[in-house]
Amino acid sequence: MKIATPEILYFETGPCNRPTLTVRPGEPFQVQTQLNRGPWLDAHPDGDRLRALLRGGNPSSGCIQIEGAEPGMVLIVKVGPIALDGLAFTRFRGQNGAMPGWLGGTGIGEASRIVAIQGDRIDWGNGRSLIARPMLGFVATAPSFETWGNTWAGTYGGNLDVQEVTTGASVVLPVHVPGALLHVGDMHAIQGDGEICGAGGIEASGTVELVCELAPTPPSFSWPRIENSTHKMIAAQGRPAEDAFRAGLEAMICWMEEDGWTRQEAYLWLGQVLEARCTQFVNPTFTYLLKVAREHWTVSP
Repeated sequence: MKIATPEILYFETGPCNRPTLTVRPGEPFQVQTQLNRGPWLDAHPDGDRLRALLRGGNPSSGCIQIEGAEPGMVLIVKVGPIALDGLAFTRFRGQNGAMPGWLGGTGIGEASRIVAIQGDRIDWGNGRSLIARPMLGFVATAPSFETWGNTWAGTYGGNLDVQEVTTGASVVLPVHVPGALLHVGDMHAIQGDGEICGAGGIEASGTVELVCELAPTPPSFSWPRIENSTHKMIAAQGRPAEDAFRAGLEAMICWMEEDGWTRQEAYLWLGQVLEARCTQFVNPTFTYLLKVAREHWTVSP
């Protein structure tokens, strides 16, 4: 099986990134993610070199070219098993989008915690532990012309920080350039809604198995779509957060129209069954995830 390793890291996503791995549609491959820089470096024997190497946030393990991907298609990224490495951390720098500090301290101050992961357990310390729920924070295809730092997200995907991007999910992203140029990174062992610490959830590294497929772009496709066995989802971005919600709601209604709903019926139905939450409130733009359970999606006869 082919492996995208962290030997070459990209901290920006754009059309000029050189591919480091090429795969065929339907071909399983692995991505070994790189742990974000953080307090774990203080005790690392190679800490100085790694600090210089990790010059930005959310490193992508290379750039993956998908054979046959062309503009006018979408890339369907199917997430398989995730195996976490044993070292992870979380950190709050004292201010971020959730707790801004431009007028002074937040009253919380800087804080961090380095944790160990054993199997499916995160050892928090002080007798506490968490069950790991690994996820991919960053999944993106290259935009047509622009290059974005990997703390950003947009219609091309990026730093979505959506917990549902995990084993069993499919993430649908636009293809803007030949080969799609898939970028993957920012693995978390767990993350609470809002991602209020900024660095995490629990920032982790590990290996994920992926399979990519290609399909024509749906007529009203705009924001990334996510599907799993129970839900259909939209991950939209904006700032303030209500703009992200509005963008996601528009995209969800258009998707339902594609599947046979009238606009009016879709809107009234969503008023009863829509699930929505802000999964991260700290990045340059905020992520709103909108969900509809599959049992509520089918148009009535």
